[in-house]
Amino acid sequence: MKNQIVFIMIFVLFGVFETSAQVPQWTLDSLVLYEEKLASHVSKDQLDEGKAVIAKIEEEGSNSLDPVFFDFFERAIENKSYQSQDALMAELHKSLGMLEYFRGNIQAALSAFYNARLYYIKSDEKKMAAGMAMNIGVMQEKIGQYDSAISNYKLAEPVFKELQDAKGLSNVYENLGLAYYQEDDFDLALRYFEQTDSLLNTYLDPNEIRWVGFYMNKHLLLFKMNRVEEGLKLLLKGFQIAEANKNDYYISKLGEMMGEVYELRGQTDKQYEALMKSKAFFKDSKNQQAVANLNYKLGVYHYQYGVMDSAMVYVEKSLAYFRENQMESSIGMVLNTMGNIAFMQEDYEKAIQYYQQTAAYYKNENTQAYAGFLFNMGYSLNKVGQSARALEYMERALAIRKPLKDLGGIRDAYQGIAEAQEGLREYAKAYEAFKLFHIYHDSVFNEVKSRQLAELETEYESGKKDQAIAVLESEKEIQALLSQKQKAQISLSIGGLILFLGLAGVFFRQAKIRKQHNHILALKNEEIAKQNDERELLLKEIHHRVKNNLQIISSLLSMQTRGLQDEKVKGAMKESQSRVKTMALIHEKLYQYENLSKINMQEYMIQLSDFLTQTYRSDKQINVIVEASEISLDMDMAIPIGLITNELLSNSLKYAFEDSDFGEIHIIFSEIDPGNYKLRVEDTGKGLDNDLDIEKSKSLGLKLVRTLTRQINGQLKISSNPGATFEIEFKEDALAA
Repeated sequence: MKNQIVFIMIFVLFGVFETSAQVPQWTLDSLVLYEEKLASHVSKDQLDEGKAVIAKIEEEGSNSLDPVFFDFFERAIENKSYQSQDALMAELHKSLGMLEYFRGNIQAALSAFYNARLYYIKSDEKKMAAGMAMNIGVMQEKIGQYDSAISNYKLAEPVFKELQDAKGLSNVYENLGLAYYQEDDFDLALRYFEQTDSLLNTYLDPNEIRWVGFYMNKHLLLFKMNRVEEGLKLLLKGFQIAEANKNDYYISKLGEMMGEVYELRGQTDKQYEALMKSKAFFKDSKNQQAVANLNYKLGVYHYQYGVMDSAMVYVEKSLAYFRENQMESSIGMVLNTMGNIAFMQEDYEKAIQYYQQTAAYYKNENTQAYAGFLFNMGYSLNKVGQSARALEYMERALAIRKPLKDLGGIRDAYQGIAEAQEGLREYAKAYEAFKLFHIYHDSVFNEVKSRQLAELETEYESGKKDQAIAVLESEKEIQALLSQKQKAQISLSIGGLILFLGLAGVFFRQAKIRKQHNHILALKNEEIAKQNDERELLLKEIHHRVKNNLQIISSLLSMQTRGLQDEKVKGAMKESQSRVKTMALIHEKLYQYENLSKINMQEYMIQLSDFLTQTYRSDKQINVIVEASEISLDMDMAIPIGLITNELLSNSLKYAFEDSDFGEIHIIFSEIDPGNYKLRVEDTGKGLDNDLDIEKSKSLGLKLVRTLTRQINGQLKISSNPGATFEIEFKEDALAA
């Protein structure tokens, strides 16, 4: 029989292939029986039959990963009667490599595939030798040897081209795409994925399970390129195929990948649910790498949501496996995360130690990962007062991120540079760096807007082409009709011409006058539209600049706050910063919206509450719930309402929960009837003092609430039941002069 080439496709950070269903494990007697069959076939020179026996043992072994199967292959490889058969030895080493790979022993798999390739070359089996070069490349990629992996993939490429093997060539291109993805060469990676897609379409049915792995891999690249929605569409297509094929493994892995999308969208419940499903699936798995990767992801999840002890437990579990298999890039990734955990625990010296260890595992310094390490190191050094060294690390991170066009990374680097320069008391330079930070913050937003615009333009151009085709088709039909009735038209046209000449004289002058009027009107309309566009653009630019100036003021207040020792003064500075930020958010929303006159209060209040909970962050678990019913207000009304909400929410965050570790704050903004609104801010805290008189209160915050309520001609009601409740009713058109 002919051997089927066996490829391993690498799925980045997600472990290796796991069979979707466990079959009953062979008994030891069954394995002995097949071992005897193999010996019998070899003694009779029945090589193909012997290979078939090896394939059967490999299949059963991959389903159970029982140690008896590994023992069998090791015995067979040492059997002297088999060692003279190069083709047989190649099969034995290949099968052992596959089993080692399935249980996550990468170094052992690499050695077995290397030996298998040598034996395939000796037995002149070019295609199988090329397949082993591919598998060697996958193992090298898993231990961070990306250049070596690429070299091995390219060894296989000409063989499959010569054989016109579309399946083999598609696997080569996909693995090359993944290797360049790991090297942060995203454009080249995408080109290889596009070649893969073209080849897969030549021989695969749209519902083949093979597509799922490709969609998972391409999603990873698109996610890193900030093309999240495109990647999400691929994951959803993968889900449909996996569910149609009832493949539990892929369903589990896709759910795990969806967790990253849920994280980006802030859907933490769904993210956690996806991870728990994967954990349940791999609970009893013998695939050590899949378990290690999942442990790492669980660690990152707990880190992101502030449970640092659990985060460290999970990542330490994953680190043990990565160290055992000398997977250098993964070791560096985990150590970097451990540094982040220590940083969040405010153990900055320990964080620096982890980051220093991380540096040894990054082989390519021109990657986002290495730039991230530099940034983390710099941020930690600044925390321990080593601002000069911190600045050096930050500037190196910036130098790497600029050629990679990593706008988010560049933005963060400028923020780090500003804080390091502040530590060096170079305030003018810090101010300039903060300005660049805000510019790049807007650039990230503009990149998304530009991409959306390009998509709309593409749809528009496609629509124009479709319309042009329809016009051409109509013209053909008209031409056919004209051809059929040509004679009749000649006869009628003579009479029509005479009639036309008579009427033309009557209508000519009227048409000329109408045309002149229409031309003048069109010019005026065009000028009005141009002026409106210019005014809208100017108004947007004004909002943009006002927002930037307010952001800079907020940043300067933040810088000043860090150097203060007096807690009362520091609190006052924080309050001022939050008030400035409240107004800046208004202008930011107006800059982003197409409608320059209205602000969506639901979005605005959620963003405001997120900022304030970060500003007054503590160990307490305070949940802020916003219900604004998609109400939109103009700027004149939105600013006082925003400032009132800021004062009331800040007050609750600071004082309401002094005696408890958790609680809730509700912000309810509703429209009672058209133009008549009610703002209600209530908490579950300790409530207000019984003797509180807001009219006589010396608190600046409460004075602001009282003044702003009068400004909008509103009615303020205060109560404790038992938490504090502030309720303001007002009309949209009742703004006081």
